[in-house]
Order: sequence, then structure tokens, then C-alpha cells
Amino acid sequence: MPISKKIIDKCKTNDRDAQKLIFETYASQVLAICVRYVKDVSIAEDIMQETFITVFLKISQFKGTGALGGWIKRIAVNTSLMHIREAKKSISSNNLEYFLKEEENYEPEIIYDITNKKGIIEQADFSSQEMMDAITLLPHGFRTVFNLYAIEGYKHKEIAKQLEISIGTSKSQLLRARKKLQQILYTKAIEKKKNK
Repeated sequence: MPISKKIIDKCKTNDRDAQKLIFETYASQVLAICVRYVKDVSIAEDIMQETFITVFLKISQFKGTGALGGWIKRIAVNTSLMHIREAKKSISSNNLEYFLKEEENYEPEIIYDITNKKGIIEQADFSSQEMMDAITLLPHGFRTVFNLYAIEGYKHKEIAKQLEISIGTSKSQLLRARKKLQQILYTKAIEKKKNK
């Protein structure tokens, strides 16, 4: 149910009931966005709270030219990215090497050598929830770029700016994310087949 202009106007005057209605309407969508960027649900919930604090502090900037949900979604993505940037800055140089190594060497537990991976994945008929679960298994850097590009619709130039990386790094992370995702889905498809 879309939020009316009247409710938005009330929210601009810090009306608690209007804020509550907006929160209840969009909380599950915002949490889903945050979880796509941060696997840990408790951290994602914190980011969701930060998102709504920003929404209510900046609601006067919402001009009503687009959908309120879209505006809130952009704030959720930006808040998630801000969290990622802060976490990246807090990693010491000793730990950074470990995290990079972990992403470089990430492989699903079972790898099958077969030529028709795409067909096997398509036959598995994954639900959208299973697809989202598979995306959360991607290493952090891959997952962030994949979400921004494939789900949020950002261009590589925008991703590079948001994450403070080069356009080439964004493209390479996306390519590697797709390969890893294909491996993950292939492994899950084989497991599904065995469990039938």
C-alpha cells in the first residue's frame, strides 16, 4: 500500500504515528536490502535502523517527484555502502591480507567437472529465495558489486565511486562474482538432484 502525501507531510512534522506507519510499510524491504550487503542479520538490522533515522531526519528533502519507497531504498543502499566503507577502513593491514586471500581462494566445497553447468542449474528451478541465499554465500567484495550491478542497477562508474575502487576492479569483481555464483548454484543443483 503506497503511503499518501498526507502521511508524508505528517512525517515531515515529526508525527510519531506517521513515522511508525512508514517504518512498518517499508521495514521488511529495507531489511532485505541490508541483508544483501551484510550477511549478519543483526548488523543488517542496525543498518536498517540507521536507514530509517536518516529517512526521518531528511524526509523534508523528499520532493514527491518519485516513489517514497524508491527514495527509502536508495538511502538503504547508501547506508549499507557507508557501513561497508567504514568496516573496510577499520580492517588493519595485517587482516586485510587475510580477507583478500580468503576472497581469492574462495571455492564451494564440492566442484563437479561437467560441461553442461548452465543446463543443470536451469533444471534445478531455483526459487527467488534460493537465489538470494546463494548470493549471500559470495565473498563480501563480490557480493557487494554483484548486488549493486545486477540487483540495484548501478553502472560500473557509479559502483567504482561508491566503493572507492577503479572501474576495472568493479568489472573484474562482477565477472568473478558471476563465476562464483555459477559454481555455488551448480553445487546446490547437484545436491537438489541427489535429494530427490
